[in-house]
Amino acid sequence: MANSTGHGGKTNTRIVLLRSNPVDPDSRVEKEVNSLTGAGYEVEILAWDRDGDYQINDAYLRLESGKVKIHRFGIPAAFDGGIKNNLIPLIKFNYRVYSWLCKNMNNYDIIHACDFDTAFIASLAAGRFKKKFVYDIFDYYIDAFNVPGFLKKTIEKMDHRIINTADGVIICTEQRKEQIKGTRPRRLVVIHNAPAGLKEIKKLALDESKIKIVYVGVLIEGRFIEEISEAVKNNPVYEFHVGGFGKLESYLREMSRKYDNIIFYGKLSYKETLELENSCDIMAAIYDPAVPNHYYAAPNKFYEALMLGKPLIMARNTGMSKIVEREGIGELIDFTRSSFSRALALLAERKQEWPVIGAKMKKIYKEHYSWDEMEKRLLNLYKEVPDTNLSTY
Repeated sequence: MANSTGHGGKTNTRIVLLRSNPVDPDSRVEKEVNSLTGAGYEVEILAWDRDGDYQINDAYLRLESGKVKIHRFGIPAAFDGGIKNNLIPLIKFNYRVYSWLCKNMNNYDIIHACDFDTAFIASLAAGRFKKKFVYDIFDYYIDAFNVPGFLKKTIEKMDHRIINTADGVIICTEQRKEQIKGTRPRRLVVIHNAPAGLKEIKKLALDESKIKIVYVGVLIEGRFIEEISEAVKNNPVYEFHVGGFGKLESYLREMSRKYDNIIFYGKLSYKETLELENSCDIMAAIYDPAVPNHYYAAPNKFYEALMLGKPLIMARNTGMSKIVEREGIGELIDFTRSSFSRALALLAERKQEWPVIGAKMKKIYKEHYSWDEMEKRLLNLYKEVPDTNLSTY
């Protein structure tokens, strides 16, 4: 296998990336794939469409560096159902992934698996077919998902073994090293969820007289979406702009019909997401601190807010909240509606400071979290992976 010859060069190295969602959209996957293809790697994606019911559908993702083939398996399942409710669909998805990896064993050199729910089957295939294996931990499985207590120790043991035998492991914050304590990864790299800067992010024609709060992402409970809606619905000073997909779509459609100051956009592309966020005033990245994984979270919204210079509201004791507090770039709340309302009023009072806050946030992003730096880390890992002695799984 040849190593990458640098950004825009050619390489014979072929990567198959596994993700247990439809990648429609998935900003982290799209950024990583864009960087890899831009560096000359050939990439294909295997993904899970939980809304569909079909064997396989081949399509293309159109990225800045070119189009990338994506193979989606349609297996109905709840998007936020946890392992308990989705066990049979998860087994079916892994069976189809493994079948594809067997059938196409001569068409890839490296398997890049995102999270434990694809990493287990990826490690088996990598061992059987003598392929390199990169384990990308977006969320640490036993802390992030609804795993029954009797299974936790077993999954943790399996997960640690995969981490220890992978040719490369990626985590999304330095704090996550604590989460995988007790493992001995061969190569460990931190790649933050920094947005890849677009050449131009336009502003939409929104009402300048309103204070606009924005959230775009997965629409599930535990992200404070219903609480924000309830807090602003009868206050004409504010507007809540929300986009994405998931369990709360019908709730948000109904709220947007009832209240003029709640605007629901549905599913948005990455470009449209950044444009909407750039057109609003305050970003929400509020996760339930009772979920252990949220202490280590690296919310896309945090990094997007830094890049765009938008003040943030976050919950205390969740990932990156200490930076918001230390740098004075937003407000922290308890996970209650009344606490949110107080924080929103405090940020509104600081409106004259927003330009200064915004400039500070952009500086923090550029110096510590830019995608240019994260891309270098990713490509350096991929340059080193082919030099590893064959793994024993």
